[in-house]
Formats: sequence, structure tokens, C-alpha cells
Amino acid sequence: MALTVPTDSSSSLSTRRLLLVPAVLLVTLAASPWILDLLEHRWGAPGIAHLRELIESGITLLLAAWVLTLIHREQRTTRLHLEELQRLSVTDPLTGLGNRRSLERDLELRLSRSRRVGEPVALLYLDVDNLKEVNDRYGHAAGDETLRTLAAVLRSSSRHGSDTAYRVGGDEFVMVLAAERPGADVIAGRIALNFPERSPYGSKVSMGVVAWDGQANVAQLLEQADSRMYHQKRPAPAYQWI
Repeated sequence: MALTVPTDSSSSLSTRRLLLVPAVLLVTLAASPWILDLLEHRWGAPGIAHLRELIESGITLLLAAWVLTLIHREQRTTRLHLEELQRLSVTDPLTGLGNRRSLERDLELRLSRSRRVGEPVALLYLDVDNLKEVNDRYGHAAGDETLRTLAAVLRSSSRHGSDTAYRVGGDEFVMVLAAERPGADVIAGRIALNFPERSPYGSKVSMGVVAWDGQANVAQLLEQADSRMYHQKRPAPAYQWI
């Protein structure tokens, strides 16, 4: 979910409004002796001293409330900026998918959960075939469009709350699936069919599928899937999972 951080213009307007409050209160406090003298001449001395104390106490309380409001506002703005920076640090800017750091963090959590509750975990490692040729022939904007299209295909192929896609660098992507090997093969086959149809330049993907055996760590599991993906790139019948 995207975070909404105050823009410069809205923040500047809000700051001016906040600064107006103490200015009004300080002017009122500075003018209070003249106001009270005027009231004393008009209404007489009784009660003026109490009124002076009431005004000063009221202004002090309002200034304290303003300071607390300003502190709360700054804390909220700082928190939103920190959350946004954290989100950006684990997000691929081109596709909006998680990046490698996000993958390694999330995969570690998925494996830990699998150890506790027995939920299956499978990995799908993908690589866009001949992306360099697309870049060379049509330009890098075409290559970026191809990568964004693959990201969209991975999102549409994911089951909400179960599967997550990541771009781990260049033209390589990874999907973490809550599935046994047969279910992972079904998703891989769906991607293999959908991506060439939606790719603006007819690109295809090579994929490696691996189901977690309950023993491999994050690095080993990624290496297994990566190795199977490169094995699949060798001349062979299209999309034969190993």
C-alpha cells in the first residue's frame, strides 16, 4: 500500500497555519495590559486583576497546546517519511515488485513458518529470454516495458495472500509460492503461456521450479531454483520443468 507523505506545498501551508497560532496568542498577551487598562477605566478596578490572571493562564495553556500539536505533527511526518524510505528500500522502482532484499527477508519468514505449521513452499525463478536483443533493436524503453509486462503477468498469476513475486535484478524474477511441486508447475505453465501473449515484443521466459525440501536455507533454495532455470535455457523442448 502506498504511503501518503505530506507534499512540500501542503506542509508549507500547514506550517504557516501553525505559526499563526502563537503569533496571535503572543500579540494578545502583549496587548493585554492596554486592553485591561481600557476595561479598568470603563468598568472600574474590581475584577480586573482576576481577569488579568485568567487571560495570562488561558494564553499559557493555549501556547502549551500549540507546542504539543507541533510536536505530534513533526513526529507523524517523521514516521511517515521513515516508513516510506523503508518501503522504497525493499521495492524495485521499475516494476513495483519487491527487490532482492525483500525476497531474502520474506523467504526466511516463509521457511520459518513452514517449519512451524507445515505450509509448503516452492520457488519459481524466471529469466526473460533475449532481453538484450529487445534493448538493442527497440531501445531500453522497450526492455523496461517488457519487464513491467512480466511483472503484471506475475501479479495476475499470484494467489492473493499465498504467492509473492520479486524482481531480483536485471531480467531475473522470483516467485515464492505456497504450493507443492505440481501446483507450482501449473502456475509456471500459466506464466509461460500468458507472458508471450502479453509481451509487446513477443518475449518468452525461462523458468526453474523447485519445491523446498525442508532442509535448504534461503541461499541454497535460491541457488537450486536459479540452477534449474539456467538448465532450462539450454536447447530443449519448450517449458519442460525439471
